[in-house]
Amino acid sequence: MFDRRKFIASGIAAGAATGLAPGMAFAAERSDVVIIGAGLSGLNAASILKEQGYKVVVLDANNRIGGRVQTVDTADGKIDVGASQIGRGYARVLDTCQKLGLKLIPEDRDLLTFGNHFRDTWVDNKTWESNPLNKTVGEERLIPPMMMGSTLVGKYNPLKEVDEWLDPKYADYDISLRELMRRKGHSDAAIDLAQYSAPGISIDATSVLRMWQEDTRGKIDRKLAATTAEGHKDHPFGEANDRNMIDGLAMISNIEGGCQKLPLGMAAWLGDVVRLNKRVARIDMTNRAGTVRCTDGTEYSARFIVSAIPFTMLRDVAITGPGGLYQRKAIASMPYANTARLYMTVEKPFWKDDGLPASWSSDGPIGMFWGIDNHTGEGRHRAMVVMVGQVAAAMASRDRPEAEAFVMAELARLRPASKGLIRLDTYKDWARDPLQRGCGFSLAPGHVNAYARRMNDPWAVLHFAGEHTRRLDIGMESAMESGERAAIEIVGRG
Repeated sequence: MFDRRKFIASGIAAGAATGLAPGMAFAAERSDVVIIGAGLSGLNAASILKEQGYKVVVLDANNRIGGRVQTVDTADGKIDVGASQIGRGYARVLDTCQKLGLKLIPEDRDLLTFGNHFRDTWVDNKTWESNPLNKTVGEERLIPPMMMGSTLVGKYNPLKEVDEWLDPKYADYDISLRELMRRKGHSDAAIDLAQYSAPGISIDATSVLRMWQEDTRGKIDRKLAATTAEGHKDHPFGEANDRNMIDGLAMISNIEGGCQKLPLGMAAWLGDVVRLNKRVARIDMTNRAGTVRCTDGTEYSARFIVSAIPFTMLRDVAITGPGGLYQRKAIASMPYANTARLYMTVEKPFWKDDGLPASWSSDGPIGMFWGIDNHTGEGRHRAMVVMVGQVAAAMASRDRPEAEAFVMAELARLRPASKGLIRLDTYKDWARDPLQRGCGFSLAPGHVNAYARRMNDPWAVLHFAGEHTRRLDIGMESAMESGERAAIEIVGRG
């Protein structure tokens, strides 16, 4: 397996300088680099810098390590409510798992037959073209109602390389999906349907360039997978896994025992450098050094600082220092998408009683229901209600008890046969997580041209990492990619 650590070490010169600018107050703890955020990006930056001889301190406002990687214990075992999927192309994640001795297992989350519930009617994709509810025209009529947005994003994606979304030659596409569809001459009916599967926040609130970046990277993953799995053809979230092992890996793998083992193992390897329950209130910088001040009164001074927390949280931090035009714009205005999921156990397959699809997408307030194949067809099944985009944004207005009760009532309304057969395991709404306020970054129309090409540039001694600073990758790998980039930047400055 490719050893990224040796590659990094051979390409950059080790060295670190610690010092405060004249007149700057001494902090309670001094280091070469202060890293804010103990998720994958911050921990990867810390690991690389430690290997290069830097003294690092990692601060996190939470009482746990992992950021948006979180494994919870339930009556039915451990459940990953955050990042969990590891693709064959996730080189940094795979390398770190190998280093830490973590066992990878094929993901077992194949979805059962998928259907659509639209305008309070069960719709068969095979007959959608002739369905009287289908008001689209021409070739649009062939696209399933809950896949219009995702299908057209892929159809019109001109990108061949994963970083082309930032190329100024595509600046004219820093627009909404609604505007793109209008330019391409699509019907109003098709535009209305596209809102149900538009990647990101919504058909209006996410730049097409942002959508294309993820679509391009996903196509590369599918090529690496060399898969025969067909689940993605039925709905916009292809969950079928190809378990044919290539170099010991399935198309999608998980970490045995939960994916939070990854950040926990990274933190353990770092030693006593992570400080939990440290919420940052202020960052003061010159061009030579900086001081990070926490709400509990503690201070940390260093030659360099890395912010590896979402901009939703960084915008609460007072930052002083020279420059930062594009970075300030990004911190203040970058929107975040949400994902809310209710994880459950189905005591027996109620879909055999009512004859309807086990899984479905809907235009209603709970989005999607995923029935997960237990490979026997009988007895208990795992299931999830998955809410993304505008559905998830609306659900975030409800606290957990209210949200759970609402979802269960809606399931009973749509599928009366399910009543009394569903047991709740856990629920996670990332927008309501007070230390995240969202599941993943987005970019609104116009934001790529306004600041995205420059927002990752160092601001004085402040460097940026985190999934929101991705350039090439997606998922867990994008977090690791960003931490690596920030570390290389710092080592390059000496």
